[in-house]
Amino acid sequence: MEVDIARFMPLITESAQVKNCAYEALSCAKNNDQEGYNEKIVEAKNFLIKAHREQTSLLSLNARTEEVPIDIFLIHAMDHVSNAQMVFELTKELAEIHLYKKGI
Repeated sequence: MEVDIARFMPLITESAQVKNCAYEALSCAKNNDQEGYNEKIVEAKNFLIKAHREQTSLLSLNARTEEVPIDIFLIHAMDHVSNAQMVFELTKELAEIHLYKKGI
């Protein structure tokens, strides 16, 4: 079985970058580094946008009735995008609590 990694690897790599930047942003927030947090969360958001564009591209192919082979690799890659979105949103919530609502 031949695997077309170009189809799913961008989803995985962009999603990994989202998570890395989000964790760095959270670390900045924990250290009360507002500027570092802002920089890293914007970077994470930009990677998330790229991941969603890749995902949308694949979904658009399928919507136009072009055959998109579904395999375990593609499913795994789509999971990475979902997890990256969750990590991104959770990071923003935790940072908001720490940076903006201290003492609650």
